[in-house]
Amino acid sequence: MKKFLLLLTCLLSQSLLAEQFQAPVTDTRWQVVESPLECSLTQAIPGYGEAGFYRRNGSSLQLTFNTHSQPAEQNQVQFLVAPAPWQNSDETQTLTSLPTKAGQTRFQVEGNVALEALAQLQEGRFPLIEYRSQSFSKNIRVMLSTIRLNDSLPAFQQCLQNLHPDSFEEISKLTVYFPLGKATLDAASKKALNRLADYVKLDDSIRQIRISSHTDNYGRKRVNEPLSDARAHAVKTYLLKEHELPAELIRVQSFIDHKPAASNKTVEGRARNRRAEITLLR
Repeated sequence: MKKFLLLLTCLLSQSLLAEQFQAPVTDTRWQVVESPLECSLTQAIPGYGEAGFYRRNGSSLQLTFNTHSQPAEQNQVQFLVAPAPWQNSDETQTLTSLPTKAGQTRFQVEGNVALEALAQLQEGRFPLIEYRSQSFSKNIRVMLSTIRLNDSLPAFQQCLQNLHPDSFEEISKLTVYFPLGKATLDAASKKALNRLADYVKLDDSIRQIRISSHTDNYGRKRVNEPLSDARAHAVKTYLLKEHELPAELIRVQSFIDHKPAASNKTVEGRARNRRAEITLLR
């Protein structure tokens, strides 16, 4: 009877233990993907998916775990840091906890939590997540290994330093202004268009550059209509000739004075209305 109870206790204890996923010691690999717009440092985790760090220009660092086989139950996921076996400690640090939805396969934190996880990884500790899996109906642990990190970390850090300064959100809406009765681009407008063109050359997801031109309501339609067209084409010509952007990306619209950005009753308002708006679309 005692043997049976002991065996039952052992089985129950094992069933309560979290199933653990991590890359094997002999085959841990970090992969770095570098571009001017995004950087990633990821590790494949057999039987689970992959995890790692990711940052896009203009955004904060992210720590992400993606699974193809272990969707979550509706509960919560804990982001933790565990000491390495050789660090002579059993203290696990909790970084944060987040709610999970049934079937969720992506678990992500960003900003300071992700930065802390990366710093702990560099100190030899293991960032991990723990949540209740639909596949096992019990908790699982998914762990990032520090093995061979130093082979890939310098390239990832260099990529972070070289990220393009302008994000899509910052550059996707641009306005340039024109003098009264003119369709010429001044130095400030050209500088702004240079920034936009430099970004477009890097981002393959841009499918259209929309140029919308406007006038104030000073003058007659027969004057303002060709003036509005000329302003749109001044921007288009600059992007084509100075930066050789593909002509098929550019679409031109002329609104004359039909869509004012400000009141035409003041000098300042009319100055704001003599404009071309450039919008990037994905």
